[in-house]
Amino acid sequence: MRPEHPIVLITGASSGFGEAMARLLASQGCHLALGARRVERVQALADELGKAHGVKVFAGAVDTRHTASVDTFVTEAAAALGGLHVLVANAGLASGTFKMWETPDEDLEAMMRTNVEGVVKTVRAGLPHLRKAGWGHVFFIGSTAGHQPYEGGSVYCASKFGVKAMAQSLRLELNGEQIRVTSVDPGMAETEFSNVRLKDEDKAKAVYQGVKPLTAFDVAECVRWCLMLPDHVNIDEILVKCVDQASVHKLHRRA
Repeated sequence: MRPEHPIVLITGASSGFGEAMARLLASQGCHLALGARRVERVQALADELGKAHGVKVFAGAVDTRHTASVDTFVTEAAAALGGLHVLVANAGLASGTFKMWETPDEDLEAMMRTNVEGVVKTVRAGLPHLRKAGWGHVFFIGSTAGHQPYEGGSVYCASKFGVKAMAQSLRLELNGEQIRVTSVDPGMAETEFSNVRLKDEDKAKAVYQGVKPLTAFDVAECVRWCLMLPDHVNIDEILVKCVDQASVHKLHRRA
């Protein structure tokens, strides 16, 4: 059964969805293992949350593209906290808005290695600890781009379709074990996502102009709700968008 204070590992925890999840789950009494490439930011977050909520928080550097980095982070986190119950494979990014034939190798590899390979490596490293605990929950952070492709997003969409497939496959593979699998798939959400993708602050701001998008805490609340449900309940997938976004291609903008 779900422990009173689950131990939750989150990748990409230095900002955006990952930071919001850390803040919300710490307030619920969860112990945390927070990983990111920007280790100074994630360490500061860990110190803050530990003091504010009296929970145990481990912070470490992790680059989910690299197997050794993931394995080291997961091993050290489990040792420091006494195990793991929940994995949130949150680290991900979009890079550029290229047509498929224009996509540079740098952007192609960044998205596929982080969004697909990084998720596999995170689950592969963390799953033995969930099995040892006898109860677990794996969260994939997908996207509406994994449900409906769009122009200029071929590689990013392919990576998020891959996340959806991995979540569905893992759920089948773990059937019979007390490990839940959930994919949370947000639409437009205002985080650092567009800054990273467009590499231009003004262009990033324009993405959200006239729209009230999701916040990182809206997405974090989806994770919290799924996690806190009774043990026999598994939410397979949450497709969540702001009211202004009817689909990938239909968005209401106010003047």
